[in-house]
Amino acid sequence: MNTYRKKQRVLLVTDFFYPHWTGIAKSVFSLTKALQDVFAITVLTVRFDKNLKQKEKVDDISIIRSDYLLTVSRSKYSFMIIVDFLRLVGKTDCVLINSPSANIVVFSILTKIFGKRLIIFHQGDLILPHGFHNRIIEKIFDFSCYVSFSLADKVATYTSDYAKHSRVIKPFLTKFTPVLLPISIEKKEQRILPVIEKFTRQNKIVFGFAGRFVEEKGFDILFRAIPLVMEQLPNAHFVIAGQEMQYEDFFGKNKALFESVKNHLTFLGLLNGKELQQFYSGIDCIVVPSRSDCFNLVQAEAMLCGTPAIVSDIPGLRYLVKESGFGMTFKSESSESLAEAIVACSNKKQSIMKNEKKLRELLDNEQIILHAKKFIAFPK
Repeated sequence: MNTYRKKQRVLLVTDFFYPHWTGIAKSVFSLTKALQDVFAITVLTVRFDKNLKQKEKVDDISIIRSDYLLTVSRSKYSFMIIVDFLRLVGKTDCVLINSPSANIVVFSILTKIFGKRLIIFHQGDLILPHGFHNRIIEKIFDFSCYVSFSLADKVATYTSDYAKHSRVIKPFLTKFTPVLLPISIEKKEQRILPVIEKFTRQNKIVFGFAGRFVEEKGFDILFRAIPLVMEQLPNAHFVIAGQEMQYEDFFGKNKALFESVKNHLTFLGLLNGKELQQFYSGIDCIVVPSRSDCFNLVQAEAMLCGTPAIVSDIPGLRYLVKESGFGMTFKSESSESLAEAIVACSNKKQSIMKNEKKLRELLDNEQIILHAKKFIAFPK
């Protein structure tokens, strides 16, 4: 017998959604697809591309996109989304806010004024590059989250590890629940990218990195580690998927560093979903040197494709490796520690691969979806 009310109405509010290519957008899209059999889901988001439809139906998910007013960093700020929210909130049972959200305080206050349940899923604290202006933005973000989380009925993020260290979740652990989101890797991709296949035929040990070229992702830490790796693994090669971002010229600032190691790495550019799976399946290990990361989707996808992960020992990011043993951690910000972990992972890969089963148990989509449904649903 179904323990949920039939088709409870959920209004999901998120700044990033399908077909936006970021991990935040991909993860919440996978969540809505997994929940649509139980909940009537309406997604309210920003129309980041003017070519997108303002209203669209994907499976049973209704998507409403509000036009944006201006661009702030990588976000498109919309005032119209507040107007659309007012039109929709009275027709829903529950509001689910995907945080960070530019209008989180407004949405939270309006949700409680209308007497609706409020759930916030937090995908990471705001951590910006150095500078007085950025510190002010972070303080505004923290205050907005504090007000909103105070009003929320439930608060969630991927892991307790991250929540206990989060600036904004830590004060609200009494209403917190760890909730992993489903990951849409259907099966291990048998093919690998031709460029990676070329290196494997040359008996190269191929390490991969995928992400935005911004300070937060720590690609410069990897670049500094490469010469140290080559001293011990002269047949190593690094393949990098991603792109430079207009809102942060961190790659340009590290161009000299890139030039010093360019003979040992290959840029692949931005890959689509199928290409990413072929990328994951072809590399020997995925390297995630992030300075901050609530939960790295690239890491999880690669591990589900049978590829161990080498990750910074930071809250959230380290969770999968620590819990499963399917990879290695290194001291955050330390290129020397990263190089040691890369070499060690290569030398111990045979024993590390024995832990793949534990990883798959952690990321069992069936159990993840069941837990997410129970978390969002009304009590009986």
